[in-house]
Amino acid sequence: MLSVAADRRRREIRETAIDPVAVALVLVAAVVHASWNRVLHAEDDRVAAMSVAGLVVGVVLLPAVLVSPPWRVLPFVVASAMVEVAYAHCLSAAYRRGALSVAYPLGRGVAPLLVTLGGWLLLSQRPDAGALIGALSLAAGLALIAVVGGRAGQWGAVGFALLTGLTIAAYSVVDAGAVRQVSPVGYLGAVLGIQGVLLTLLMRGNRTRLRRGLRSGALIAVGLVGGYLLVLFAFQMAPAGRVSTLRESSVLVGLMLSGERPSRVIWTGAILVLVGALLAAS
Repeated sequence: MLSVAADRRRREIRETAIDPVAVALVLVAAVVHASWNRVLHAEDDRVAAMSVAGLVVGVVLLPAVLVSPPWRVLPFVVASAMVEVAYAHCLSAAYRRGALSVAYPLGRGVAPLLVTLGGWLLLSQRPDAGALIGALSLAAGLALIAVVGGRAGQWGAVGFALLTGLTIAAYSVVDAGAVRQVSPVGYLGAVLGIQGVLLTLLMRGNRTRLRRGLRSGALIAVGLVGGYLLVLFAFQMAPAGRVSTLRESSVLVGLMLSGERPSRVIWTGAILVLVGALLAAS
């Protein structure tokens, strides 16, 4: 009896343990994500850069789209692409109005808070004690960063960063449903390719703006594809929940790579956001 229980326990540990290689992949993906966000923050025409990035990703991943077309989930593709357009505009507006060390952790941190609250309020999924503490930690961390940004005259950045988090939560829900049915890589190529086309149309095909955003857009495209593929490989080695939680380490990585000097309060807020995300997803 004891040996059976011990064997069961060992199996449970193996099933929930996370491979060190998966940890390394997710951490590298966090660095890549924070890096392309720094590139975007430094760009003058951020919408043009995001438009170029979407078009480049669409072209690079076109073979995957043709081999594994995601048209079976076309409504998801269109919905995600439209939310991605909103995401690009909100993120660009936040970066135009404030520091990366304020906008980045707010945009990343509000999404897991919204997912937790949405599951509770909309789906009647009452959080356990850990998830509730996580939500409170997330809220406290976000509030600290928002107050610091506001006192520095960056309320516009704070507002658009929170809207960015809303779009992240929205497309995450859409994408999670879609990739259960189709190839994730083909789906990504279709979504971001359409996003690039829509952003270009909203810019009225302004070639001058697109040329100016070419270099930054290409770098962002590499970051988007590279980071996404690293996470996909990590998903193959470890439980999805653990991988998704580890991705939130990019909140701290973003501060380290921002090239700015965040205050202790912002660091404290970012740590609370990270701890809250870990607890909320546990």
